[in-house]
Amino acid sequence: MAYRVLSRRYRPKVFEDLLGQPHVTRTLSNAVADDRIGHAYLFTGPRGVGKTTAARLLAKALNCTTGPTVTPCNSCSSCTEIDESRSMDVYEIDGASNTGVDNIREIKNNVQYPPSRDRYKIYIIDEVHMLSQGAFNALLKTLEEPPEHVIFIFATTEPHKVPLTIQSRCQRFDFRKLRNSMIMQSLADISEKEGIRIDDESREVITRYAQGSLRDAQSLLEQAISYSGKDIKHEDIYKALGILERDVIVKAMNAMAHHDIAEATITAREVDTRGYDPKRFIEELLSSLRDIYLLSMSLDELVELPETEVLVYKKISASFTQDDLIHLMNTVSKGLELITRSTQPGIALEIVLIKAASLKPLLPIDQILSDLKKFKNTIHDQDKPFMYGNAGQGHNPGTEIPPAVVDGVHDPESNKHKEKTVEGFINYVYQSNGPLAVELGESKIAIEKDNKISIFLDIHKENKFENLEKHLGLIRQFVKGYFGIIYDVLLNKDFKHGNAGNESATAADDQKLNKLLDVFGAKVIKKNIKG
Repeated sequence: MAYRVLSRRYRPKVFEDLLGQPHVTRTLSNAVADDRIGHAYLFTGPRGVGKTTAARLLAKALNCTTGPTVTPCNSCSSCTEIDESRSMDVYEIDGASNTGVDNIREIKNNVQYPPSRDRYKIYIIDEVHMLSQGAFNALLKTLEEPPEHVIFIFATTEPHKVPLTIQSRCQRFDFRKLRNSMIMQSLADISEKEGIRIDDESREVITRYAQGSLRDAQSLLEQAISYSGKDIKHEDIYKALGILERDVIVKAMNAMAHHDIAEATITAREVDTRGYDPKRFIEELLSSLRDIYLLSMSLDELVELPETEVLVYKKISASFTQDDLIHLMNTVSKGLELITRSTQPGIALEIVLIKAASLKPLLPIDQILSDLKKFKNTIHDQDKPFMYGNAGQGHNPGTEIPPAVVDGVHDPESNKHKEKTVEGFINYVYQSNGPLAVELGESKIAIEKDNKISIFLDIHKENKFENLEKHLGLIRQFVKGYFGIIYDVLLNKDFKHGNAGNESATAADDQKLNKLLDVFGAKVIKKNIKG
């Protein structure tokens, strides 16, 4: 007899053998027991979780010679033929290779005839989302009013591609990925029956790589058996399956934790050199970051890892805040999109890991607000108030500034007017309109005679001139509110006007810049001074 692969030999024979889908098996079993069988079913979910197996189980339950029954005999001709995919009344159709209207028309013509032997004529269409729109349209009428002896069972990994008009005519069952513990136990049971010695670490590696698919896990086990024989050791499992060892993932996460760009680059090159799929590496890295995040919140029960890896991950988690981990997961997730689109995924992987390792720790919002408040108070204690750019350099010494009330309100305590400055005006605008204050701060402002205020801009920054010109009315309102009287505000493109005192002003600006860098933990990338 020809060799049968593990996934076929250990395929479930009855509903209760189907792992990880109790919501499906219970509903279908009750439907069979109560004789409440629908005419169309839609089974959705990831690959290798039991969709087509459940379809065959339902077909056996309905067509078994002892049934309809929840526990088919698995020995009659009907059950045997369904198990071997050769039943005359159960048609298994691959939707990917039978996509056209003509294929569906053939089904429409055949459904009119009664089954040749069994109770029901059952059509199992796998990957049904691959059917063309025309084929779906041709199927609609048959689905709406099928003959009583016909049942359709559709299976798909992409239910969003199945038209709603089709879905609305079906009973839908969503299959889930299997928990790692279920797959681990299944591998242990199969290994015992096959006389295979396999350690826990090897089973864990296979389970993790299968990503919730029992069929994939069984195929990987078979591959490992072919490589190692009946004694599978964990040091061989990575070579047998072409899987990157876990320590490379740990290296990447340590590089992120310590902001070690060199280590991140070396890790990316190691992945590429070993011929490992960069996309798969990023998927595993993202999964590991998720596990670390859950461990940081003490949600250990949601993490399906060996105890040794849990200890390693908990140690790594101490290097991150929860906000840092969310930021990292977001960055790595975007990197997955980059690698998927890239024609050079190895280089794309380097970029992603370097970017992730370059991320600086995020400051809590409370700390940021506190630091800003302290910084603001520090600046206001100095001779010059906090401002951006070179504002005030154009002020003509000796020019009398007309007296005005403070912020437009007379000071009741001193009963006199306070002197107004250009720097104070910038800060006054900043309280209400930060972006406008920044643009004004990058200009030079001079208070002229005859109640005029001139704003000088870099002639090369046409867009800034247009923006300030657009907000000229608002600027005049701020001028009146701060100085207490109406000034004629003029815009000029001659930025070099009033360069007296430029060196001292630049030094003051550098002092303020350094304070800002200290608050935010930043650094100057490029400094360009003109004028």
